[in-house]
Amino acid sequence: MSTEKNNNLFREDEIVIMSHVDKKTGEVNTRPYPKVGGRLRLAHEENGSLSISTEIIRYEENVAVVRALATTKKGYFNGLGMASLERDQQIAPAILELAETRAIARSLRFAGYGVEYCSAEEVSHLENGGLIERTGGSESHVQEHKDRGSEKPAKEGENDGQNSQDARLTSKQLNYLKRLARDRRMTDKELRKMTMETYKKQPEYLTKKEASELIDQLLTQEAV
Repeated sequence: MSTEKNNNLFREDEIVIMSHVDKKTGEVNTRPYPKVGGRLRLAHEENGSLSISTEIIRYEENVAVVRALATTKKGYFNGLGMASLERDQQIAPAILELAETRAIARSLRFAGYGVEYCSAEEVSHLENGGLIERTGGSESHVQEHKDRGSEKPAKEGENDGQNSQDARLTSKQLNYLKRLARDRRMTDKELRKMTMETYKKQPEYLTKKEASELIDQLLTQEAV
């Protein structure tokens, strides 16, 4: 497929070319997929006050779902993004970030920025034929998400110093934190209010250290 029309919107470094092998004919077909960064650039260039907000709909050990709301001069546009360990094994440590990226990409797509093209991040889990990135006429295999996913998540106490404690809380910590809150008759809204007042962030974005501190705090309170 020609990328001439696509290039009218997106720069060369904002395009990922994915090749698909036709199982019947054996022919290799290619299709352009713009990166979310390209959509963001277009949206910022067209809107003086672009606003994008995200909301975590579901975040568990195996799956993350995020909703994004893009507000442009055209109106409001929602987009959902999902990532899971089953679907996105190579970037398992970053499924929440990937779900958010996919949600933003979809909301901007619905807003009209490359509406005819699915985003590269939405198909990054596919490996049939591989992903090829074209930048300035050259080609190289895309490693953006794969490089991030190849880093194994640090185990508790595995790394010394500040870095380990500053890493995002584990799914076990988050689930335990929510269970402690429920045992103390706290609603999800009340738990979120507590973390926002104390740490200026939602429970899902706490660091390991912050989660441990909050867990210790809840443990001092008797369960109801």
